[in-house]
Amino acid sequence: MKKKLLFLYPIFLILILSGCTSTVQNETGGNIQAQEALVEVVNLASQAVDVNLFSNVVLQTLLPNEASSFSEMHDIPLFDDHLSDWQQQVLQAFRTTLVQVPQRISVALSDMQWTDAQNLITEGNTSATDELVKQQGTNLETQIKDLLQTALKESESTWAVLLDRYTIWQAGTQLWGENNLGEISIDPLDHLYTLFIRTYFKELGSQEEQLRTTPVPRGSGSLLEIFQQDAQL
Repeated sequence: MKKKLLFLYPIFLILILSGCTSTVQNETGGNIQAQEALVEVVNLASQAVDVNLFSNVVLQTLLPNEASSFSEMHDIPLFDDHLSDWQQQVLQAFRTTLVQVPQRISVALSDMQWTDAQNLITEGNTSATDELVKQQGTNLETQIKDLLQTALKESESTWAVLLDRYTIWQAGTQLWGENNLGEISIDPLDHLYTLFIRTYFKELGSQEEQLRTTPVPRGSGSLLEIFQQDAQL
């Protein structure tokens, strides 16, 4: 009996070790599949963001708080015209930048470390975007700011004209003894950067959520199928 047990022991050991190896392989394969799905959903989400995302943004939102009164300066000759030009130039710059962002997102995703992709999937319908912002947010913000700065060059010239006309009007009203207007010399770039980046990442998350919660036919071969199993609704 003892001889039989000794003979069977190596077989049992092999079976146990084989089972452990199989489990490890399954976990590794599942994690890789989860990583690929997370990367795919963010890539698709970035491509789904409408380039006209900012088309309906009103002037008051584009103006920094310090210059919010610009929308009320109707008495300054041609001021409204220049302000309208500035608004359109900013919106066009936003659109131009949006077209270029998906490529930056794709590159940033290639540098991501998905250490626990399977659990990350279940953390919420925007978990991939949230992790992207966590790991690559600063890098992406720097790149987006560079793109915006280039795209906003024309609007900067128009803003300089606005500041010049406002300063002349402000000095004139002071000489006339009317209510003094406050001095305004604000550069709107930081405000525009913040507006763009916050709005963009919020929309990216919304697009990810839509992709993850839209039913995908089983067996379609889409990596998005994994979210139908694990998505948090």
